[in-house]
Amino acid sequence: MATSLFAQTTLAGPYRLPPQRLAAVQEEIASNQIPSINLPPATAKDTHAWLAEAGKTLAFPGHFGANFDALYDCLCDQECLAQAQLVLFIHDIRALGEESCDVLIAVLQAAADEWREQGRALWALFLTPGLDLDALPVPKA
Repeated sequence: MATSLFAQTTLAGPYRLPPQRLAAVQEEIASNQIPSINLPPATAKDTHAWLAEAGKTLAFPGHFGANFDALYDCLCDQECLAQAQLVLFIHDIRALGEESCDVLIAVLQAAADEWREQGRALWALFLTPGLDLDALPVPKA
């Protein structure tokens, strides 16, 4: 039997999730009772508007500034997100533009690193084609 990928918390971070693996990953997350949140596709007019929408989806406090620094701060604040493990599904964000996508990935990597130091695991799974990002690893048998 394969080991659950999500039990390998040292691997947590941002990854590209190939569409053909989505159902299996969602099933694994559900069977392991790992909390997950779907962030909306980038249909907003700009990055600030998308970040504001993401902040609402993540139930960040009203003072969330809808910028990348505030995103990092709230992601790492255990009062905002107290879970020991969390999977974020980030739907198509190409409309944000390459620079914003790159910054978002960097912020999520830094947040995942901080979670790891806190003994927690943050996974950010991008359902966005064409991102320069490693694919989610396949669990080892």
